[in-house]
Amino acid sequence: MSDEESRVHNRPEPFFDDLADLYERFTRVRDAATSPVRSWLVSRLPPGSRAVDIGCGSGNNCVLLAERYDHVVGVDISRRMLDIAATKPSRVPVRYQHRSALDLTPAVDGRFDLVLSVNAVFHLGPAPEVLPRLRDLVAPGGRLVVIDITQPDDEEVARPAQQSAYAFDTARTLYEVSGDADAAADSLRMMLHPRWLEMSAAHMPLTYAEFAHAYRAHLPGVTLTKDLIPTMSAAVWDAP
Repeated sequence: MSDEESRVHNRPEPFFDDLADLYERFTRVRDAATSPVRSWLVSRLPPGSRAVDIGCGSGNNCVLLAERYDHVVGVDISRRMLDIAATKPSRVPVRYQHRSALDLTPAVDGRFDLVLSVNAVFHLGPAPEVLPRLRDLVAPGGRLVVIDITQPDDEEVARPAQQSAYAFDTARTLYEVSGDADAAADSLRMMLHPRWLEMSAAHMPLTYAEFAHAYRAHLPGVTLTKDLIPTMSAAVWDAP
């Protein structure tokens, strides 16, 4: 298999199309108004008029951004997720685009006062390749906000051979945060789905130490938050 064939073979579009409905139920809890993830995010949204959500999924955060920004773009590679997103009403119309986030450029798409990505950056590729691309989309004085999955630094559990252990840990965390047993069960179904297991083998999240090293190297002055909730860390970078 050539490098190009391998790259295409490993693209995650079909994974997310197959998992879209389960993922939508999972994100309803993550993105609920009472979620610590949502309250953390809301407190860090900068002023401005243009925002983009990288890997927007089923659009929950785009609806949030549309309450605060007049021009909102949501980008995702899953058509099924974008179909779900398009059914959600928002204060201003969100421009949903079926494309890779790495195809966005300042020359074609302009720059944004907010570049947001939640649980998507580690799917896009190696951090040294992805972070400069996202950084370049931020307007002068704008902000990049990333929330992403991170693995523990303990090497014995950082790359678990049994994905089921990580799935159960995530489901337990979701239940502890939300008290929603159905949502926890849905997250377990999603993370034990054959498509998710296949995708996870190809796109393993960074450990927190790796996350911190990469983000500090490519986003000077970045502010990091470890364990926003267990298994999720965050980064905030303000453009000069």
